[in-house]
Amino acid sequence: MSTVAELYETANSAASKGCGCSYELYVQKLTREIDQTASRLAPDQAAALQDYARQKGNYAPDADEGHLEGFCCHGIEYGCCPAGCDDVEEDYWDSEDQEAARIALNQEIMAEIEEEAEQARMAAVASRDARVLDRIGMIRRRMAV
Repeated sequence: MSTVAELYETANSAASKGCGCSYELYVQKLTREIDQTASRLAPDQAAALQDYARQKGNYAPDADEGHLEGFCCHGIEYGCCPAGCDDVEEDYWDSEDQEAARIALNQEIMAEIEEEAEQARMAAVASRDARVLDRIGMIRRRMAV
């Protein structure tokens, strides 16, 4: 069994990959990794891992709820994101139609992020259900003996 610190470091390593220099994206990825790991643990171990992550200072379960105007979903100003978010001139969005297109694009990106979070949540539910069914099977086998 891994210690809480080892589980945190594993999540930290996974979150660090692909986040570039964006602290906001790193926090989102780390929080997602911690939550996914916690979903596979017993409740007391999950709480210990999340508490440990909070103490480290980079765990923010509410980070996805806030989105600042003028920043992409990675927490970087439009036009500066290495992922190419709004990698155009500022005056590109001058007309109302173009502003609506920018808003629609931002909503599409946020929907993709929410879909990824939902898929992670469903995977956690499936994992938890599998553990419960395994325990039920063990109990039934013990009672059958």
